[in-house]
Amino acid sequence: MLNKKILYIFTSLFICQLYNMKIFGKNILIVFALLLVFYNESEAQFSYYNNKLVNDSLNLENSNLTKPRPGFKKRRFRINTIFLEGGYFWGYYTGTRYSINYDILMQSGEKSAFTARIGYGLNNAVKDSLNDFNQEPFIPIGINILIGRINELEFGAGGYYFKYRKIIPPYLSIGFRHQSPRGGFMFRVACDIHLERVYNTNGTEISKTAAYGPLLGLGWTF
Repeated sequence: MLNKKILYIFTSLFICQLYNMKIFGKNILIVFALLLVFYNESEAQFSYYNNKLVNDSLNLENSNLTKPRPGFKKRRFRINTIFLEGGYFWGYYTGTRYSINYDILMQSGEKSAFTARIGYGLNNAVKDSLNDFNQEPFIPIGINILIGRINELEFGAGGYYFKYRKIIPPYLSIGFRHQSPRGGFMFRVACDIHLERVYNTNGTEISKTAAYGPLLGLGWTF
């Protein structure tokens, strides 16, 4: 418990330092702060359910009941995931993209789960007449719905915040995720499509287009 409090304080100070250094805008830092709040609430919620699950199991062992009560839900014991992700995109631009991400389990049922994800990465696939850079930092922010328990179907939605262009194009994804409720190795394979806007040299939007491609993620759940 003490280590979690130290981590929370350190992360809060780190967010304040990012704001003072003007690395990211205020809106992005607000998202970081909200995720910290969600993390604390999720930790408390899952600690409660896991303790309740242990107590229920002890009560069942000390009784004559041999079947779980109706509506009994199997809770997931590990809710945090760190993973690396990389992919290749076509469409408005062509090139690679990679990122490091944090994924937190917000809620789960017998064969379903809801997670939130945030990360930081570099986009090597850039094609914009207003910018001459070859590599652009970005922050993926999104939610995922998982259907299954270990081998899961994954549906995702969210947005990418691009640092230089100051835009957040929305994205949709569908894929497969292998993730044990008890933690350990995790991997995901997905297909992502996100909207892009095309501007002329005067900065006026002239059309909308999209970029799409496969993504591979490898990580650890704890």
